[in-house]
Amino acid sequence: MTHSKPGSHSAVATGQDTVLVVDDEPAVRTLYSRALRDAGFATLEAVDGIEAVEIVERHPVSLLLLDSTMPRLDGPGVIRAVRDRPETSTLPIILVTANAGLEDRVQGLAAGADDYLAKPVALDELEARVRAQLRSHAAWAEAFDREAAQRRAMTAALRRVGRDGTAEHVASSLVNELVPALGVDALAIASVRPDGAIVALAAAGAWAERFRPGLLLDSGPARRLLEETAEGPWVITRDPVSDASLPDGSVAAVFSLNGSNGPIGLLGVQLTPGATDRSGLARRLPLFIELADLSAVILGPAVEFDGARLQFRAALETVVASQAFQPHFQPIVSLADGAIVAYEALTRFDDRTPPDRRFAEAVRLGLGCELEAATVGVAIEASRALPSAAGLGLNVSPEFVLSGRLPAILADPGRQIVLEITEHAPIDDYPALQAALARIQPPVLVAVDDAGSGYASLRHIFALRPAFVKLDIGWVREIDRDPARQALVAGVVHFAREVGCQLIGEGIEAEAERTTLLRLGVQLGQGYLLGEPAPVVARQRD
Repeated sequence: MTHSKPGSHSAVATGQDTVLVVDDEPAVRTLYSRALRDAGFATLEAVDGIEAVEIVERHPVSLLLLDSTMPRLDGPGVIRAVRDRPETSTLPIILVTANAGLEDRVQGLAAGADDYLAKPVALDELEARVRAQLRSHAAWAEAFDREAAQRRAMTAALRRVGRDGTAEHVASSLVNELVPALGVDALAIASVRPDGAIVALAAAGAWAERFRPGLLLDSGPARRLLEETAEGPWVITRDPVSDASLPDGSVAAVFSLNGSNGPIGLLGVQLTPGATDRSGLARRLPLFIELADLSAVILGPAVEFDGARLQFRAALETVVASQAFQPHFQPIVSLADGAIVAYEALTRFDDRTPPDRRFAEAVRLGLGCELEAATVGVAIEASRALPSAAGLGLNVSPEFVLSGRLPAILADPGRQIVLEITEHAPIDDYPALQAALARIQPPVLVAVDDAGSGYASLRHIFALRPAFVKLDIGWVREIDRDPARQALVAGVVHFAREVGCQLIGEGIEAEAERTTLLRLGVQLGQGYLLGEPAPVVARQRD
């Protein structure tokens, strides 16, 4: 490669480090270049600072050997121009100065030079300084590449982490993916519960056997670690579980996992540096800090969900233990004569939380069956004060039926039980649901609730063969004014007769609605016109 300007020179060989020699004295450039080529380096030459900057922008250069005083652009000016470019900001630069005084050297180093030589330059020293700078830069580049490779491995592992499920599940996926990816001896994660307890979630590697999920760590060493890591990463010399000394040569650090409202947990890392790398933990500390931040983002939703679940369970246990709810009973009557044939049990909570919201929250947190078991059990006991000839309708979800808890709860109901399964509840396995219903003794009847309000009416009716189908309030409200709905209900009445079930009109609030339903062939009804839900039921009609 030859430059266009007179006096510039290059000798670049494949695979060699290339030194750009910049000096306005041709004899000096030639002397330095020849010595460097004899030492095994490739060279490029520039006659002044302007040409040096142009060459650096166009060609790959391993090191810049730069005269301090030149026309057009001096050495410090070249250094600043090179350092301003991201591509060359770390390029090794040796400044050559004719003035060995402190001020000249300080000016060059302040501009960004890595080293300096004073003229006249000893060629042996020139070669030694160039090799030292290239070795240092190569070591830095190798460390950078190693860190980049570790970061890529960490990122790839984090992408494989399963984020669904409990905090224990997510934490287990995290540690199992990260230990081999990062090459550490051990990795452990603990969570901070809403009550302040520190609980082990998962561990892999050397801590796997001792750091069992569910282990309480909220006293002694773990509590101190939580307080200490609030100020930043904390290097430890003792096992965070047993407080015993770490194995010889091992080092460990603990990091806070921070959520939007404070710490949600702790991350512990243990590794044994190699014989030639005693600073392994300190060198990798920025990587582990980044790991803690990313782990907190991944783990945060599951930890918050588990915390909400624990709080809800505690609140639910309090509600159940104190029976902070009451069953209310609404009569289901014959539309012809008003005789009560059954009651539907409805739950009213003392804190006035709407029942649908509380049951939905219980389902979301995986506690729906617990709440249903409590309310159904209390309803059965309270219903013993009702006339035994009247049936009792209980709202149950398919999941609760399949849980297997109903046979024990309904072992001695004292009356005919009708299980009302809402149309809104999806059923994935009808045979399994039918088998679960068949195991209940004495036998129960089935009603499909809210028919017409969702998507599953016909499937539920065909698969479950219910004794009753309850027409949703949306079909009943002002049916006396709507010929289209009257025609639709008349068709459903015919369908019910064919499949052998009875229809119950829900939400009847006006006499005209009652008489219209009766005229269309609906025999049973429920609604405020016929009787409001109440904890103590009075006979509505004789």
